Amino acid sequence: MIVIILSIFSFNPINSYSKYKERIAVNEIVSDIYMIQTKSLNDNRSNFIQFYEKENKYRLFYDDKEVIKSVGSNGITGTGTRSLTFRYKEGNVNIANTILVMFEHSKYEIIIHLETGYVTLNEK
Repeated sequence: MIVIILSIFSFNPINSYSKYKERIAVNEIVSDIYMIQTKSLNDNRSNFIQFYEKENKYRLFYDDKEVIKSVGSNGITGTGTRSLTFRYKEGNVNIANTILVMFEHSKYEIIIHLETGYVTLNEK
């Protein structure tokens, strides 16, 4: 009986919903990374995505236009440097780079493998 009551009180639908929204926000970033990769394969123009250190926004440049996007659910990106830009046509020096995305209830690590095009998403 006590176990049932404790399990009912330990379930917090508000935290679960917040974590769900955070996962949607990080999935949108991953989707934008793949979109820039795809546009770079099909286009001779310079396409890139840029992340900033401890910012709530990131920048996309494709189809000769610039788009500034906010990280949903008040997430903040971390790169370990001032900014990190992925230019697929012009090439990058590093083979893999990591973007941290921090939220109130969770933290994610997005690893971009430039040699294969794969993106790995890890929850920390």
